[in-house]
Formats: sequence, structure tokens, C-alpha cells
Amino acid sequence: MVAMSAPRTESKGSKYYYRRSSLKGGELVRALGIGLAAGAAAFYIARIVLQRTPLVASDDTRRGPRRLRAPHAGGD
Repeated sequence: MVAMSAPRTESKGSKYYYRRSSLKGGELVRALGIGLAAGAAAFYIARIVLQRTPLVASDDTRRGPRRLRAPHAGGD
């Protein structure tokens, strides 16, 4: 069974349009500047988050620094 619907009417003025021409120089520079600024801000925030000091120290850091020693070679 086919559903009946009201016929579509074409609107005279559409508020949406597609840009078919290429970007002008100023528009391209503006878009590139916004993209670079957003990328730099994201990089800066990620770097700050990765470099921060942990709020809770783990058990290994409470004992102090570990020193690597060579295995004991001799017969003492």
C-alpha cells in the first residue's frame, strides 16, 4: 500500500546555498590562521597536561630515588 502525502511545494527563496567558486585570498588566509591557532592551542594544552605533577604520589616515589648498581663481582 502506498502512503499518500501532500505534494511538495518549491520554496521561492532558499536560505541555504553552496559555494561553488574558490576561496579568495583573504578568506583562505583567515581560515588557515584559525586552523593554526586552534592547533597551537590544542598542542599547548596537551603539553601542559602531560607535564603537570601528579596529585597523588605512588609508593615507589616515597622511598626516594633508586640507584642502579652493578652486580657484585667478587668474593668478599
